[in-house]
Amino acid sequence: MMKLLYSCLLLALLATATALAQSTSTRQQHPTKSDDATIRIETELLQLEVLVTDKNGQPIRDLRREDFELKEDGKPQELSHFSFGTSTRPARWITAAPTPNSAATAAVARATAQAKRYIVLVIDDLHLSAESLSFARQALLKFVDQQLTANEQVALITTSGQLWVYQQFTNKREILKRAIHRLSFAERRATSIQGDIPRLTSYQAELIQNRDREALQLAVNEILRNMPDLTPEMAASVALGKAQQIVAENTFQSKATLATLEDIVRSLRVLPGRKSVILLSDGFFLGGSQQSNYYDLRQIADAATRAGMMIYSLDTRGLATGAADVSQPGVGSEQPPGARMRMEAAGLEARRDVLNAVARDTGGFPLFNNNDLYLGLQKFVADTEAYYWLAFEPQQSHRDGRFRKLEVRIKNHPEYTVRTSKGYFAPNDKADQAAAKKDAAPKMGLARNTYRSLAPAREIPMEMAVDFVDSGTGQSFATITAHLDISGLTFEKVNERYNAAIDVTGAVYDEEGKPMDRFKRKLALTLKPATYERMLKSGFVFDCLIKLKPGFYQVRMAATRENSGQSGNVSEWVEIGDLGKKELVLSSIFVASEGEPLNITPPQPEKVEADAKNDETQATTIPSQIARRFKRGAKVDYVFWAYNPKLAPDGAIDLVVQTQLYSGNKVVYASPLSKMQVPSEKRALTALPYVARLTLDQFEPGAYELRILVIDHVAKTSARRSLYFVVEP
Repeated sequence: MMKLLYSCLLLALLATATALAQSTSTRQQHPTKSDDATIRIETELLQLEVLVTDKNGQPIRDLRREDFELKEDGKPQELSHFSFGTSTRPARWITAAPTPNSAATAAVARATAQAKRYIVLVIDDLHLSAESLSFARQALLKFVDQQLTANEQVALITTSGQLWVYQQFTNKREILKRAIHRLSFAERRATSIQGDIPRLTSYQAELIQNRDREALQLAVNEILRNMPDLTPEMAASVALGKAQQIVAENTFQSKATLATLEDIVRSLRVLPGRKSVILLSDGFFLGGSQQSNYYDLRQIADAATRAGMMIYSLDTRGLATGAADVSQPGVGSEQPPGARMRMEAAGLEARRDVLNAVARDTGGFPLFNNNDLYLGLQKFVADTEAYYWLAFEPQQSHRDGRFRKLEVRIKNHPEYTVRTSKGYFAPNDKADQAAAKKDAAPKMGLARNTYRSLAPAREIPMEMAVDFVDSGTGQSFATITAHLDISGLTFEKVNERYNAAIDVTGAVYDEEGKPMDRFKRKLALTLKPATYERMLKSGFVFDCLIKLKPGFYQVRMAATRENSGQSGNVSEWVEIGDLGKKELVLSSIFVASEGEPLNITPPQPEKVEADAKNDETQATTIPSQIARRFKRGAKVDYVFWAYNPKLAPDGAIDLVVQTQLYSGNKVVYASPLSKMQVPSEKRALTALPYVARLTLDQFEPGAYELRILVIDHVAKTSARRSLYFVVEP
């Protein structure tokens, strides 16, 4: 374990805990006082994403509120919200979960503006064959390279959890491609004392457990051909035992897949804007002959309705012929003839049932018999070109937990096709009371749990930048710069000071998910009135240095208000270059708006402890290096360091730089190659800084990627770095 340098500059804000206990405290909250009388009326507001197409499958774009008719269990409902949106102009979204403060609302609004769409790619590796996984990997890589835009946030989730450290939203291609390359196949197959005899498919095992005579006889005949010493009764017992084992494993894996899918959809509810889930799977069965074994697919429909989103499913087996595998023992010699082929053809269709149901019940659609998986992904994305948001409050709120069926149609246009979620479960007072008791239990490890949420906690809005830089002496560091917006925190006023305690925890993981370092700090904020008011408006910044070996790491950080449920979390990836190879390496790119300081001096860790900050310097608006948001026309300065430039025989350094700007996968700007300037007295430099300015007056508002290419003519090699930022109107 590498030792973390606990030299975070925010420690100047710490104060003794005894100050919080002095005299009588008055609890205050900004901007609303907690002792104000409030009346809370609980309402059930549901939002539906609705797609309307004509008989040719083309989207209808000119509908009005009065054209829609919404029914719940056959009873008309009044629309309380109506909006139309496209891929370039999102519909207006009503925040499904109320945010506790204006700062969190602003953070959600910024996220909506920056990410017009969230896409979750669910890889059902519990049911993918090795061949299907290979095809899926190729299609996903092509999708990321050619379809992903900077305005989209994509998360890659596996049903087995093998990619857990990667399972978060990002618009960075290199992160997603790393995750895709790490997808691996793990064979899961039931075996018995007799090995692979009988060879049972999942579908045949289901039939045998349901006492299907033909399915059982096929298995018995195969056993007797290979084990002639057994009696038919003994063979039947072996077949039943193996079928039971296969069904049990299938049931477990099917429930795991569907539970993961439901959890993903429910976690997306708090995110505003467009959201869709794409399930890539070979298909599977619900599992088991007993009713208690079945997973109620209406739970997924309920989750999609409450999240205002759709699910699409892609059969990764491609074009299926329905023919039996003739290489398997017994195929072609079974009795009665053709029984196995008929059974496998039926099983092929049966595996599609769940894929069809989860898509259709949520308003999406499935794709079967398609060998071009990339084309399938394209169709799903194109399906959301035009859509409507409908919101309503049920006229009668029977809190009985029953499933309510929803139906949307277009008045006077019966030929139009309307797709949306099929329904939801009404609230259940008894279940809610049980959940409330569970929630009332002491919350342990809150900050750790927020790490694992697909949608980050935003009660304490946080943003963070993690960058790689070398000290110039061969020591590589991750520099962590984080900003906390505390305008929604509850403070206690004691002796004209405003006090609040925040627990900040952090962890560093490698690509395997192995924890490389952890840290925990308690921030005891004791603020003067002027600093308190300024910090409420601007938030505060703190910095840390973490010494790391070369590699690819994820840094996660969470903040929790002590003795409350207010929390926030954030994560970022960083690549630490390997200077030990004596090859050209670039640091991260550091940016600053015109007028902001741009530090071009590599960090000196031995001086960090003496460089303490006070309350005045900590109270600051979010710096550009973290926010990476700039107004159109802004002048942006950036700097990076080139390490290990190779010396020519005469001692000269010959490095050239090109700045490239991408919008999605399109180049919108590329500078001429320019030579990096090297002071004559510093020809033997091991770290060479490069500073330049980029003016954004020629670029439309949107998300961009800044790429830096450095070519070493002496070493005949090159190195690259990139940084994502947003141009605002």
